[in-house]
Amino acid sequence: MMFHRRSGSRRAHLQWRAILLGVGAILALAGIGLERDWLVNVALGVLIVGFGLRFVPEGDQAEE
Repeated sequence: MMFHRRSGSRRAHLQWRAILLGVGAILALAGIGLERDWLVNVALGVLIVGFGLRFVPEGDQAEE
């Protein structure tokens, strides 16, 4: 087939990544604005977790 069907779990991964990266960005900006190093560090942790979801296996790959 020429087209690949996207599974629902892939979309769930994408939603969680977008949410985590958005929250991390907001936390980072708040930490910079308030000059709180600990808040910037928490934001970095959230951003790393959001990026790390890229490498988590989906789980529904047996359907092919």
